[in-house]
Order: sequence, then structure tokens, then C-alpha cells
Amino acid sequence: MKLNAESAWPIFLVDDEEPLLDSLCMTLHAAGYGNVETFTDGQAVLDRLPDVQCTLLLLDVFMPGRVPGEEILERFRSEAPHVPVVMVTGVDETGTAVRCMRAGAFDYLVKPVEQALLLATVRRALDHARLLRQNIHLRDKLLSEHLDQPEAFSGIITGNRQMQAIFRYMEVIAPTAEPVLITGETGTGKDLTATALHRLSGRVGTFVAVNVAGLDDNMFADTLFGHVKGAFTDAGQDRRGMVEQAEDGTLFLDEIGDLSLVSQVKLLKLIQDHEYLPLGSEKPRRSRARIVAATNHDLAAAESQGLFRKDLYYRINTYHVHLPPLRERGHDVLLLAEHYLRQACETLNIPCGSFDPSLADRLLSHPFPGNVRELRSLIFNTMAQGGLQALEKNMAALVKTPARHHDAPGFEMSPGMKILFPDPLPTMDRAVQELVQEALRRSGGNQAAAARMLGISRQAMHQRLNPRR
Repeated sequence: MKLNAESAWPIFLVDDEEPLLDSLCMTLHAAGYGNVETFTDGQAVLDRLPDVQCTLLLLDVFMPGRVPGEEILERFRSEAPHVPVVMVTGVDETGTAVRCMRAGAFDYLVKPVEQALLLATVRRALDHARLLRQNIHLRDKLLSEHLDQPEAFSGIITGNRQMQAIFRYMEVIAPTAEPVLITGETGTGKDLTATALHRLSGRVGTFVAVNVAGLDDNMFADTLFGHVKGAFTDAGQDRRGMVEQAEDGTLFLDEIGDLSLVSQVKLLKLIQDHEYLPLGSEKPRRSRARIVAATNHDLAAAESQGLFRKDLYYRINTYHVHLPPLRERGHDVLLLAEHYLRQACETLNIPCGSFDPSLADRLLSHPFPGNVRELRSLIFNTMAQGGLQALEKNMAALVKTPARHHDAPGFEMSPGMKILFPDPLPTMDRAVQELVQEALRRSGGNQAAAARMLGISRQAMHQRLNPRR
């Protein structure tokens, strides 16, 4: 059973008062719950057991001369425990309703039923049932070794058990419309993971990726929400934003941890209300895009420091996929190295050999702070410089001076550590540029990550890379 299959199932209403059934049915239809079945006799509902397929049962507690509501509740709890039951009771029957709650009912409503309370209770019950089904499916999935759609992960090279467990979790959450937060160090494959989630989701729209790092508040709003003609001086025509382009698909927001607080408010409204306002427009538009965000920041720490909104953090973190660094994925290093070796040889049109065992040991011992991106860059660069011989020489040098993990907390230079400089000494500007280039190499070219490694702002990094002449 797919997780979204229950959207086609009906809501059951059981009451011996037909006017009340008609009123409840009209309220639910008006709220968008189009599939509703009504029953004036509880026995007709019991006849649908044990293979009943409904999302929710609204059940009258007391129906004179017919099967009592408590008996129907007991049967449903026993034979259809996945269906939440909401009891409907008269004012003088609340004691019975409370007894039904203790017997497993989700909630109860008192006649006459208020429309707002009815709809709020229905939404809570359906959300509860959906989460329960997802938890059951997730438990079964994680205990299994089987992937339903292995082809969706074809872009991710791995034989690691931890990664396989992540894939099974992704298969569970992919069909839902809830936001997903993907975390992990730079170069761990967060973009590939987001693409796999979109493939698994079955959504008919497109996958649209936006790197939000470096976007100021106006640019962020224009990029995501678009604008209408005349919104500002250069707005000569309407412009579709990324949200509209991702309609019925997936909107992937990379580097979400770099978003300003003002832009975070705009994103929160999109996620919370499924609405957005193009620049210059006074009419909100609805969005059916699924939001997937990624970051290499610790958002919980950023939230505690006031750098990331708490409400947005909990909204964006409905589901969480954390990717382990390459150094924790065991022999995936060798699988990936062989994969990139073949790619590099095909790209450079050179003969492709095989790794020497000593080279394999060196690859396994290197921490790869830039993760998969660093490994790919290493192999492509060194193969272009001189093939496997150059790669072996480069790896030997890396093992002699192993790179430190740039996210390690509390790093300080000890008195015994030395940095070796050539003779004569480089100028200050030259030394700074070399340091910037090394940070970019370790981060796989990610400027935001390189700036964090050096303890400077993105703006300062940009100025170092683009000095004024």
C-alpha cells in the first residue's frame, strides 16, 4: 500500500438522525472532503469489516434499537485499528463519550456539532492517522533490506549499510507533501539526495533547484516568487518565479542556512500557508510545490543563537535526512574512486588502469574533508596531470600531511604546530590568496563553505576572489 493511497478512501458518518448526517456531509464537502459515505445503521458499517478502507469514522454514541456505538468502536479498535474513531454524543451522554475515549476513540464531539470544531477535529484525526501509517510503514521499511525503487538512487554510488537505511527512509517519506531537510558536510551529495526524493515522490511537476546563498532579500523574493510587469523600474514584463516553475513538483533550496532572517519570514509563509506574493502583485497565489531544503550548517545551533527562526526550523525539519561524511562510509571511498577513475579516463580519452593496493590503503586513510566532491576533483585533476602515477604521488603527499576535518569544533593551533613557507617568504597578499585557494580546494569550490573554514564572511571571500583593480 502506498502512503498516498488513503487520499481516495472515504470518511464514514454513522448516525440514526438523517438531518444531522446531511448537515455533517455538506460541511465536509464544502471543506474539500468530497468522498463521504453516510450510514443510519451501524450494522452496515460492521458488515464492511475486516477489510474496511476508510480514513475516518464519525460515530454516534447512542442509536436506539440499533447496534450501539460502543460496540462498533470496540470492533473497529480490534479489526481496523488504523482508522481513527470520533464519537458524536448528546450533552447528557458525555460520560459515555469519555468511556469511549478510554476504550480507544480519538476524540468526541457534542451535538449540535459546530462546523469549525468538526473540521478541526477531522483534520487532527486525519493527520494522526497519516502519521501512524507512516510510522508503521517506516518501521517495516527499516527492518527490511529491500528497496522498492532502487533505480531512483542510480546517481548515488554506495554499498554502505547506513546509506541503504537512509534510502529506505527516503522511500517512506517521498510520497508525502511535507518539507524535508537534508543535512551533511559539504560534498556529501545533498543535491543528488534531493533529486532522488523527487524521483521517488511521483510528482508530475519538475525539479527546480535554487542556491539561496548570497541572495539578498529582494533578489530572494524575485527569484522565488517572480514579479509582475511594472513592479520596479526594469520590470518590463511578468517573470515566473521558481515556486511557480516547480508547481506540482519539487523546489530544492540549497544552502538554506545562509538565508537572512527577513527572507526566512517570506519562506515561512510559503511553507505554512502554501501562498506567495509575486513582487508588485496584490493577489496571493497558491503553491503546490514540495519544499526540500539542504544545508551544511547546524540549524539547531543557529536557531539557539538567533540566526535561524525557530518556527521555520520546525516547519522545514518535518522530515530529516542526514548524510554521513565520506570518511564514515567505509569502502564507499574505493567504489567512488573507481567510478570517477572510469569517468576521468573516458573524459580525457586515456587508457584506464586499476588501483594499486597501496593506493587503495591511502584512499581509505585520508579523511576527505571535502567528501565526495573532493575525491572527484582529486582524481580528475591528477589524472589530467599524469594518470595513475600522478594520482599515486598525490595521494602519498596527502597521507604525509593529512587534511583536518574543517568542521571539527574547538580547533586551535598548538604551540608545536608549524606552517612551512618557501624561501623567500611570500607577500601577505600572496599568502592570503594561497590560503583562500586551499580553502576552495578543500570545499570543492563552495565559496560559502570556504568562507566558514577561514572564519570570514561570504562578502569578504567574494572580495578576496574579485579584488578591485
